[in-house]
Amino acid sequence: MGKIRILPDELVSKIAAGEIVERPASVLKELVENSLDAGSSSVRIELRGGGRRLVKVTDDGPGMSRDEALLAIERNSTSKLRSAAELENIRTLGFRGEALPSIAGVSRFTLITKTPGSMIGTRITINGGKVKRVEETGCPHGTTVEVRDLFFNTPARLKFMRSRERELSQAVDVLQRLAVSSTGVGFELISDGRALFRLPGRESAEDRIKELWGEAELHPFEAEAPNENTRVSGYLGEPDSSRTTSQKLYISVNGRAVKDRYITRMATDAYGRLLERGKYPQGVIMIDLPPSQVDVNVHPAKAEVRFRKYRLVGDLIRSAVAQMIENAPWVGDYARSVHASESPTGGVYTENIRYSQSAHEEHGVYKADRIDAFEAHEHHSAPYHAEEASGHTSEYPPGPKPPGSGFVGDGELLDRDGGYFSSMRVVGQVGGLFIICESPGRGAVIIDQHAAHERINYERLKRSYLSGRLETQELLIPVVVELSPSEAELARGCLGELSTLGFEAQEFGDNSIRIRSVPALLAITQPEGLIRDILGEIGELEGEKSMSALIDKVIATMACHSSIRASDVLEGEKIRALLEELDRCDFPHACPHGRPVAREITFGELERMFKRT
Repeated sequence: MGKIRILPDELVSKIAAGEIVERPASVLKELVENSLDAGSSSVRIELRGGGRRLVKVTDDGPGMSRDEALLAIERNSTSKLRSAAELENIRTLGFRGEALPSIAGVSRFTLITKTPGSMIGTRITINGGKVKRVEETGCPHGTTVEVRDLFFNTPARLKFMRSRERELSQAVDVLQRLAVSSTGVGFELISDGRALFRLPGRESAEDRIKELWGEAELHPFEAEAPNENTRVSGYLGEPDSSRTTSQKLYISVNGRAVKDRYITRMATDAYGRLLERGKYPQGVIMIDLPPSQVDVNVHPAKAEVRFRKYRLVGDLIRSAVAQMIENAPWVGDYARSVHASESPTGGVYTENIRYSQSAHEEHGVYKADRIDAFEAHEHHSAPYHAEEASGHTSEYPPGPKPPGSGFVGDGELLDRDGGYFSSMRVVGQVGGLFIICESPGRGAVIIDQHAAHERINYERLKRSYLSGRLETQELLIPVVVELSPSEAELARGCLGELSTLGFEAQEFGDNSIRIRSVPALLAITQPEGLIRDILGEIGELEGEKSMSALIDKVIATMACHSSIRASDVLEGEKIRALLEELDRCDFPHACPHGRPVAREITFGELERMFKRT
């Protein structure tokens, strides 16, 4: 027998299912998208065991006849696509005809459906891809799909399922993204008999977003290029409400919920220096353009798209968000002066852009609080993520780099026998960002004050955690942290992990937790932002990295929140204390996110810069 052989249909089905069905959230996404494509006005979702035991989706759409239902469970059968030409102009969320047979191949699957004009409906039962029964049944018009015991016949996939709370958190997040993109449809989510949320249909985008984001203050923006029939709009938060992950930045393209690094980068860049490097705004970006200008067939799960004119979309987003920032009530003279040098001044398409502007008679002032004492470190900042998705090229205004400048200790470790940093003469602080020092006999050393303090706090927290002596400090008044439904479900499964990190937390109502104590080294009195960022890190990284890597990432986030900020004014004693602590670090060369702590410019390099040699 030759080396090449045709795979059996059963194995092909399982391989195909692996591309589409990753977890219960994937099942929910495919089924709800089918309901939306059918024109349903309301969708009810019931989950059990985080979706591992049951995912049930019921809609009030037009339903299917018996013959149509039988065709629907066949691979590559769909009502949404008829020719290759239509592939260039897709207006539906689904179109491949693979979802139902793939899901049915790895679960105990039931399809119940009836058209409005029929007296009787159809029930189809499938176990692991094999049709067991096709029978008549009484039911209301519409379609119900029940998916039980997901991956029961693929033990290898079943082993990778996460805890109930984490699977449920992913499912809730998926549904929220779909709900934002389909504001005319009502959604109800029931988990183990408990209603997580009910969203009425025919809502405006603003009302739907307010319901899902709760107390977060989001501001509208809008721009369009009429000649290209392209429009961007949405709602984004102020810089102080930004997150360390992009999980709370929802992107919708022609009603399709997607994740796109380029769009994320454009929105983040539009904030300029108002947004700390490694931080992401929260909110919603909605893009409407001709279907022929976007390719939705580039990802197995349709989670990514590709634009024909990326520059057009990017210019619209940057311009619209920049205009929002200029008119936002939380921006004052300070923020405008910081942001002005980095605001987009126009691109190829800016002459065709129209803005939705609102006049504000009064403007607040957005500014960083000043630190009172070095050891108090009651303020937080944001870490630098060395990942492409952050999109930033620089946290600071662009400028020429001195020739030959490099990391302090680049190529060799610092000579710290005599206390390298503390031995330097402090010249002063520049721009509330950098500490300038003179290194005897060598030249000038520029230190990033936030990166330096972040490295110090990271090593303190890491040592305390590893030694099992992470002391806690009880809050005078417990803090209640309001969370989104997806964050709340994730928090319920992470209370033990939060405890090992020094947070005493407990459930407090449906979508909130109460914090009674925090790690003593943090010394923060308002841990809300930190808790949300920690949950974001856990939700984004769990299952992809080891627990030690996850803990390391979370500790780095904690260190960042307890560090002095860019724009915090430091004086002589505070700077000296920072340098002495930096000398005690095991690895003082970079912050825990990889950003350099210091750069050295030697006297020789300075002389060459000014042509003295």
